[in-house]
Amino acid sequence: MDAIRGLFGAKQHQGLIPKVDTDHVYPTSLLDDTKIYRDMILTWTFCFNDVLDPEKLHSTLTKLMEIGDWRKFGGRLRINDNGRLEVYVPQKFTPERPAVRYSHEVIDMNIDDHPLARTFPKATEKPSIHPGGQAFKEFALTEGDPTSGYDLMKGDIPQIALRIVSFSDATLLSLVWPHTLMDALGLQVLLQNWSLVLAGRESEVAPILGARKDVIYDAAEPPSKTEAIEVEPEEELHIAPKRVAGLSLVIFGLRFLWDLFWQGGIQTRTIFMPKEVMAKMRRRALEEIAATANPSDEKPFASEGDVIAAWTTRMIAGSESRQLPVTILNAINLRYWMKYLMNTSGVYAQNLAAGTFTFLTPTMARGPVGPIALANRQHLLAQTTQPQLRAILRVLIADNQKGDATFLFGAPNMQLVIISNWTKAKIMQAADFGAAVIRQGETAATRKNGPGIMTHLAHSPVKQSMMTKNVMVVKGKDHEDNYWLEGSFLPQTWAIVEKEIAAFASEM
Repeated sequence: MDAIRGLFGAKQHQGLIPKVDTDHVYPTSLLDDTKIYRDMILTWTFCFNDVLDPEKLHSTLTKLMEIGDWRKFGGRLRINDNGRLEVYVPQKFTPERPAVRYSHEVIDMNIDDHPLARTFPKATEKPSIHPGGQAFKEFALTEGDPTSGYDLMKGDIPQIALRIVSFSDATLLSLVWPHTLMDALGLQVLLQNWSLVLAGRESEVAPILGARKDVIYDAAEPPSKTEAIEVEPEEELHIAPKRVAGLSLVIFGLRFLWDLFWQGGIQTRTIFMPKEVMAKMRRRALEEIAATANPSDEKPFASEGDVIAAWTTRMIAGSESRQLPVTILNAINLRYWMKYLMNTSGVYAQNLAAGTFTFLTPTMARGPVGPIALANRQHLLAQTTQPQLRAILRVLIADNQKGDATFLFGAPNMQLVIISNWTKAKIMQAADFGAAVIRQGETAATRKNGPGIMTHLAHSPVKQSMMTKNVMVVKGKDHEDNYWLEGSFLPQTWAIVEKEIAAFASEM
């Protein structure tokens, strides 16, 4: 029911405890404090093929949260009198009021001897499918842990939990936090700066930007002529006529739930895609694009991310018996796209994700990957000009003031495909915990990573949501540039994915 309430913007009842008046109070940003994010706690489990020192990791994470506005990460969630989410931080972290919730477990066996841990995804010679992140949540959670941000508000509970499971030859390190805290790029900077503290380089820790003032409001304003940013005329949001709102949103929501009821439950699984396969997929897509392009036109471009989005879309559309229009929602990170947020003297450790939308006819969505990838690139570029990005932010600000929580475009009868690509975040390379290595678990002859560098990651919300239908997360590249993906699809879509993966494998 929480997911249904979130879709239509309904509020939840909060039974909250009193605030501590001596705490320092931080605001949350417009993109942090959303109804869906308030209800969502995320688990991230990182696999290291080394035995790491748990106490050193715990103490240095706490030490990071004592530096400047990194203190916000050690706070407690509260609701103010205006209904806005705030973060209350103790004046001093103590054993009674710690910066993080911490637990450590020792399992006296090698990781490959453990019945569950041995199934943690590993690279294979050919494309392969593995368990999804939700299969490994037990390594991240302890009994009685909060399952939503609202649970965090009912006690003096730190936002972040650190759980470490030590095997004889490996370590599973998990971070658990509410989505109101940050996005994947926020995780990247957390891991990077934690690594600096661990290495004794506290002086190099980047300052947190936007902790006390929401940068979104300034970013939405047109740049002044004194700023080193090219001034472009302001525009209205070009895709505004395609907005799904009011009755069309109700129709979309009811159809979405009806399809889930009749088509079966969502299955989340991990896909390993070797770099050779990805290169062949992109080469084939570019050939398909070139075959229909005008020779006098500029050479078309489609990235690997566009190709993954197109491949995903074609499989989802092909698994649907009805001829429906398709909208691809691409999550974009404003840090990479808005000039206002670039070249800063610090880091934004918060949520800074927005969305662009690609609109496809039923025929195109079922066609070759190349044209879909090109359409995705063209829609992305058209919607990420500086005036259009500012227009997106102005709409989000206006929606927030009206209490409208749904930013969605397309048709009421569309198939919605959601793509979230974390490749640029390089999360698998972000943490360097070499200073915490007690002993190496894998020999230098076989390992592909340096000491204290993770080999893989698993992520999952604590509560599985029905709203994750038709979602592809691109977790990024490993240390050999192979891709790791995670899809949340209906069974009939997975049947097509399995055939595609088998076909790719047969070509190697």
